[in-house]
Amino acid sequence: ILDLIKRQLKQDYQDEDLRSEGLRVFTTLDPWAQEQLEKAVEQQTAQLEKSFGKRVDNLEAAGVITASNTGEVVAMVGGRSFRYEGFNRALDAQRPIGSLAKPPVYLAALEKGYTLATILQDEPIQHKLSGGKIWSPENYDRQAHGEVPLVNALANSYNLATVRLALEVGPANVADVMKRLGAPRPIDPVPALALGSVDLSPFEVAQMYQTIASEGFNTHLRSVRSVLNADGEPLQRYDLEVQQR
Repeated sequence: ILDLIKRQLKQDYQDEDLRSEGLRVFTTLDPWAQEQLEKAVEQQTAQLEKSFGKRVDNLEAAGVITASNTGEVVAMVGGRSFRYEGFNRALDAQRPIGSLAKPPVYLAALEKGYTLATILQDEPIQHKLSGGKIWSPENYDRQAHGEVPLVNALANSYNLATVRLALEVGPANVADVMKRLGAPRPIDPVPALALGSVDLSPFEVAQMYQTIASEGFNTHLRSVRSVLNADGEPLQRYDLEVQQR
């Protein structure tokens, strides 16, 4: 999490000021939450390695914990080597987010007038892509579930129903919802977006889900509360800025 704090401070201060001015920085870090997150990473990676029967050299993990009502980052882990100042996977590792992209599909549908009880078709689909290729997604259990209420399709993470819904509401509308939730980079509005074809970091996903957790109010995730000079006088406060999305 110190990596995040440094990056956010550098938006307002020069490196030489941070190193020589004796600034006092008050952060949002919760030591207990940080310790629990580090323990969870150790336990889960060890459990995964045990299932493989050996240590997996390239097995890594990252995690972000935020306070849902304030957007404060209370804990973060950027890799298995907690004290190593190197590649921070929580901030910089961009991976396809998979089913974490599904809630924006359903939010886009609700904005278009769908309800939790709207019946969706969880049936096989073949979608023709540009270039003539055919895209045929499947459910995780490789089964089709027929007619299902919208809320059940989301709760059970049905791929087929989600793809059909995304095509009905339009991938561009899904991309727009993701941007309003807090996705910071351009999103290609392709059909596969419904199943998470977009690459985001864990921190960026946390930013999106922060808006959902706070009932639609977006606030930038922050790790610094205030900065004082060497005499204890306040230089800057990082007040909570909230926008309804």
